[in-house]
Amino acid sequence: MKKRSRFNVLTALTLASVLLVTACSNGDAGEEPAAQAPEQAEQPAPTTQEPAPPAEEPAREPFTFTMNTDNPNINWDNEVAAEITKRTGATIKWDIITGDFREKMNVWLAAGDYPEVINIHDNTLQSYIEAGAVLDLTDLIKEHAPNIQKAFNNDFSILQHTDGKIYGLLQPPTQEVRRLGDRGWIAIQAAALKEAGYPEIKTLEDVKKVVVDYIAKYPEIGGGKTIGFSNYGAANQLYNIFDTAARSYAGLPTTAQYFVDDQNNARLRFFEPGYTDLFKFFNEINKEGLFDPESLVQTQEQFTTKCSQGRVIVIFGGGGDCTGTLEANGMEDRSYVYFDLVAPGKTKLQNEFSKNPSRGGDMWLSFTKNAKDPVRLIQFYDDMFKLENQILVGWGIEGKYYTVEDGKRTVTDWFIDFTKQNPNTYWEDLGIGYARPLSTNYASGFTLSDGDFAMYSSSESWISKRTNPTVNEAYAKYGAKTAADMLVKGQQKAYNFTTAKWTDEIKTFNTEAIAEWGKTLPKFILEKDSSKLDSIWAEFESTLKDKGLDKQNAEVTRIYQEHLATLK
Repeated sequence: MKKRSRFNVLTALTLASVLLVTACSNGDAGEEPAAQAPEQAEQPAPTTQEPAPPAEEPAREPFTFTMNTDNPNINWDNEVAAEITKRTGATIKWDIITGDFREKMNVWLAAGDYPEVINIHDNTLQSYIEAGAVLDLTDLIKEHAPNIQKAFNNDFSILQHTDGKIYGLLQPPTQEVRRLGDRGWIAIQAAALKEAGYPEIKTLEDVKKVVVDYIAKYPEIGGGKTIGFSNYGAANQLYNIFDTAARSYAGLPTTAQYFVDDQNNARLRFFEPGYTDLFKFFNEINKEGLFDPESLVQTQEQFTTKCSQGRVIVIFGGGGDCTGTLEANGMEDRSYVYFDLVAPGKTKLQNEFSKNPSRGGDMWLSFTKNAKDPVRLIQFYDDMFKLENQILVGWGIEGKYYTVEDGKRTVTDWFIDFTKQNPNTYWEDLGIGYARPLSTNYASGFTLSDGDFAMYSSSESWISKRTNPTVNEAYAKYGAKTAADMLVKGQQKAYNFTTAKWTDEIKTFNTEAIAEWGKTLPKFILEKDSSKLDSIWAEFESTLKDKGLDKQNAEVTRIYQEHLATLK
């Protein structure tokens, strides 16, 4: 079976945002007229002739095509769109989906009334393939798309279906990944770090000391009680936040809910050594009044209210950063500085950064049988794979959105100011929503063929200019420029973990396991008798064993090992 890669919806949305920004950049950047040289005596004509410049490609004929989107505010009335049309001749007429995306796609399929080009989930694409609703792009790519061929190094294995045909495009692989935007899982207020003299932060006890000392001196902030450790845990966020923190502290990699050992055996990670270490710490500090027990049940909005008042000293588990609101509220000094802690004696295990686009995602870009001119469509997408157009949709227009300094693209202050002044609308204002439709590089840290970042949001300039002076100063105290510099160096491995072939039984078990986890965690953290903690977690494991834990571990292991075999 051929290997396949898929889109991640969240990642695709992030990419979408990046695309429009860049196109906008190119819209208004006019070149300065060349300075005229002083008049000189007439010089004899040179005896050698300058080589003629390469002939420009003929302009593409204008055309319009239809395409689906679930962004209700997307438009073709911005600088990015204008520049794309200028370069390619194309105009996109959006067919906006409201309500459930997959349901609408199925309704379209039944009626045969779908747009010419569609972004489509993997499982829905299969239905369209079976119905003969999407085109095989194999010959179109071979005959009309040299830039797409180059982008995939003439290796289309990640695009090919089980029958060897290509029914859709994914974003191309990259030659290098540099993820400067990554950050650790625990954040400490800059004000508390400064008060403590920017101490070494290597353990949870180091963090705790900062909190204890700060609360002793400032028991209230803005008239409200100072909170030590907090985040939000309503509904599924309890698992997302707390499991992320526990896994990170234990040094376990991000392989869905399962840990994969050196023998490629998969086990539900809840019972791996060290997994509950962080929860035991929370149990301890809860009894000392340093842990916010509302973290187990509060919504993101409830947490954000506390955080925006400057009352939360430490945020754990990722998410929940309210630095932007604090800045707006005149409390930049209470911005957050990110650290990456691993339990003493543990090694941080992490996935190698994939150079392929968002493995584990599930979005494709396909041409339907309603396409009026498939050749013209593939020519348009091939145009968008040219380096200059990759830069356009990833950065914008040189001179307005970015400049080139020391050979690197650098976002302008104008662009930074615009995003800060229009935090909720700049995506549409600037047209930053075309990434998924135009299939450009998008993943965090991806680079283009010129070696520079594919997206402005991955660059050094964006990160440094979007970070306020208080945070930059704090990182400098620790010998770092960004949060990425603070990360613990891990032991990398290509886990190639996939959930694509999980059975319904595995999915059902996982849902039940997380539900039981959600019942156990609050009991564990709020338990007053520390001697009972191990027995509480052992009881949880026993419950899952009764539900088939060993069987599911074995089944996930089988699927994982079979998947590895297809990669050889």
